[in-house]
Amino acid sequence: MRSRWIAGMALAVLALPALSQRAMDAQSLQVPTIGSRGEANGFNGMLLVTPDADWKEKWNTPSSVTPHFTTATEVARGGKVFVLTFLANPGLDTQGMANVTCDLEVIRPDGSRSSSQDDVDCFKAKPQGPSTNVYLAAPVVVFSGDPGDPAGVWTVRVTLRDKVRHASVPLETTFELK
Repeated sequence: MRSRWIAGMALAVLALPALSQRAMDAQSLQVPTIGSRGEANGFNGMLLVTPDADWKEKWNTPSSVTPHFTTATEVARGGKVFVLTFLANPGLDTQGMANVTCDLEVIRPDGSRSSSQDDVDCFKAKPQGPSTNVYLAAPVVVFSGDPGDPAGVWTVRVTLRDKVRHASVPLETTFELK
């Protein structure tokens, strides 16, 4: 699972700079309350687990179109889920740039780490529209329920760190591998 997660994350990091720029009002992103939300010093974050393989296409639409994501609490062996990280209201430096990094951790059902990375670039850009809009952060955690992976509840932890606002938002979500 580790190599697929890292490969998926590497692809997501390369593919997301344009996608992360899709701005929309925080009230427009209609997702159920499944997932983790957090706030610190006005900086907001949320995790969403989705089985939607077309999540990129759903997100990369005109701002007049509200994306709708299917949420997941479980994944069948051989299936995939994608953990999307959203953020809103990052601090902006004097040039109007946001600088958000994140720490990522995937935890197996037995409590051991499947993978972990610190200080990954999540959103370093000049936001299009108000910074209070919702932005999709890079990277995206891609989980594939491989034959050797243990069944049970897997945990994904993402700590968003706004380097301009000096705020950290710890987020956590889970899904069950059946």
